[in-house]
Amino acid sequence: MPPRPKGDTHVNSIICTTCGVSQFCARPDQGFACSHCDSLIYPRELNVDGGEVWAVDSTGTLGKVIDPAVSCEAMTEAWESWLAADSDLTARAALQALLAAALDLRVALRAGLSFS
Repeated sequence: MPPRPKGDTHVNSIICTTCGVSQFCARPDQGFACSHCDSLIYPRELNVDGGEVWAVDSTGTLGKVIDPAVSCEAMTEAWESWLAADSDLTARAALQALLAAALDLRVALRAGLSFS
């Protein structure tokens, strides 16, 4: 996944493979339509990479986010790395990893996903 700006709370939009121009938006029938060519996709057809899940943001845009469980695991690993850090450089890298995982979790939670 490409790096995102600090504080970004939007899903990574899924771009239409038919036209390659636009993203998918939610429809009343629980499907998604490309806002450029009206190509349709339904949840059963979505295939995202391991560690990611699909989500819909507050504007109705279909996208993908890091699975909250993956984010929590990454936060735990980063915290443990910070506790075991033997240098300032190692500690800083661990804290940066913790922040990145926390931001991923925030995006997923704002998209309405839960972690349990």
